[in-house]
Amino acid sequence: MIHLEIIIPTRRVTYNKGQLGRWKSGNRDDCIDAYCKKLQGSRGFAEYIAGSFYETLGYSWIHHDFNLLGGNKLGKYPETEAVLRKHFGDSRYESGREYYPAFSRYVKVEEPDLLIYKPDYSEIRFVECKRNDTNDKLRESQIRGLAILKLLFQCTIEVVEIIEESKNQSREEQPIVWKF
Repeated sequence: MIHLEIIIPTRRVTYNKGQLGRWKSGNRDDCIDAYCKKLQGSRGFAEYIAGSFYETLGYSWIHHDFNLLGGNKLGKYPETEAVLRKHFGDSRYESGREYYPAFSRYVKVEEPDLLIYKPDYSEIRFVECKRNDTNDKLRESQIRGLAILKLLFQCTIEVVEIIEESKNQSREEQPIVWKF
């Protein structure tokens, strides 16, 4: 029997109560993502915190408005499509999009929350965000999506745990190990 093991690194990013309060009240002027900005209440907050963290490292980010596995028609997300084509090239991008239509009837796969990329398109990574205060848990379909992106496109994948500063635990970040 063949066994496949996927190791997904995790990262912890903190926020403060003031940031959450501003987000809930609609004060989102510093958020660069149009989709994320328009979400109601605290929705999109984890993605904003993670995206903002990656901005400090020199990355740009897109929340939700991308589809690398082929579930949407070409042209639905033109900005993202341009980023992915510039990084992967047309052929690799288009062949990867054949995955979802071929297998979606048999297995549920979710793409992660964020597409993170260097502005020169030299690096792309995918990030799933989980808020500790809402007990948001990683679903098997999300793990499958991360694993497929890693296997098909050889790009970096991560799970980012979003934790309030005052509750940041000193425990070491542990990777997620998924066995098929």
